[in-house]
Amino acid sequence: MAISEGVYMTTSAAEDTHQTDGDRRPHTVQVTVNNQPVGLPDRELTGLKIKQIAIEQGVAIQPNFQLSVKHGNRYEVVGDTDTLKVHRNQEFLAVAPDDNS
Repeated sequence: MAISEGVYMTTSAAEDTHQTDGDRRPHTVQVTVNNQPVGLPDRELTGLKIKQIAIEQGVAIQPNFQLSVKHGNRYEVVGDTDTLKVHRNQEFLAVAPDDNS
């Protein structure tokens, strides 16, 4: 019985290590921003964070661009502080503020 307890403890310690590794590398959700692929690290992000990640991944936008998310045949504006649940293959559009005139 003592041997199996030791095995459980070892397994538990190994699982904790894997969970920690998993916490450092979250699941990636693939979306597009201005028709370019972007991997988002979480399922809930603010509009600003989505833009920042897109910029880090080479999308030619700026943090002050207006972000919109496609719903059906139209786009809905996403504010910088709005939190979105992102889904695989979601489409985002970011345009310069002067393009809104």
